[in-house]
Amino acid sequence: AAFDELVKNKTPGAVIDLRGVADGTPDDGMKAARLFVKTGTIAVRAGRTPGLMKITAGVGDGSVTLPVVLLTSNGTANAAEVFVAALQGNKRAEVVGEPTAGVAALQKLVKLTQGYGLWLTYERFMTVDGKTPIHEHGLAPDVPIQNPIIGFDELPPTTDAPLAKAVERLKTKH
Repeated sequence: AAFDELVKNKTPGAVIDLRGVADGTPDDGMKAARLFVKTGTIAVRAGRTPGLMKITAGVGDGSVTLPVVLLTSNGTANAAEVFVAALQGNKRAEVVGEPTAGVAALQKLVKLTQGYGLWLTYERFMTVDGKTPIHEHGLAPDVPIQNPIIGFDELPPTTDAPLAKAVERLKTKH
């Protein structure tokens, strides 16, 4: 119903639903963010070396200019989290939903003896201001709203309150 209202009223803009999206690498998230962010910091990486590495928008970035609202959940992670941080941090999109998972880092498996292994985080992503790690902290939504919890044997609700709230926020951008 909320989507139908957007179409009927010809509201220019997009609601991007990232709830439960946890695939992709942080680099994939940066590539997607470049479409929406014309100037500013796309991502900030922190590693073992002192200082932060900032990745900024360049010539040709920011070709998508329509208003955007992002939907998140505690299942939003990896590439989606880096994407959310870039758009939210550059005031390019409003975020509606739940805090994200806090899984935005580069990791590798170090093989140990006797068949053991160790997941090693060697680089983590920060918010675009460079102050807060996304990894293990997540990102807070601008407009918090809980996604429905549906039991295994329950039917999903016929309405989507987070989507309706996102559509409402998108309509206020005009």
